[in-house]
Amino acid sequence: MRTLSETARSIITLLNNANELIVQSSDRKDARDVMRAIRVYGANKGFPLPQDKIDNFYAVLLDARPFTLTSIIKDIAEDVIKIDKKR
Repeated sequence: MRTLSETARSIITLLNNANELIVQSSDRKDARDVMRAIRVYGANKGFPLPQDKIDNFYAVLLDARPFTLTSIIKDIAEDVIKIDKKR
C-alpha cells in the first residue's frame, strides 16, 4: 500500500484543522482562512485541488450546519487522496 505524499498529508491536516474550527470552536471565519491557505499551499506545490468543491464550501460556509460542512471537507479530502494516488 502506497503512502500519501507529504503535500497530500499536509493538505489533509489543514482540512482537519478547518473541520475542527467549525465543529468544536464554531469559528467559521478562521476555517475560511484555513481553506484559503490550502488553496495557496496547493498552488505553490503544484497540487491540483477540487476547486468546485472548495467554492461550494465557501458558498455554504455561513449558513450550513456543521455536519454539512464536515461532509464537504471529507469529500475534498477524498479527492486529495485520489489525486495524490494518480500522481
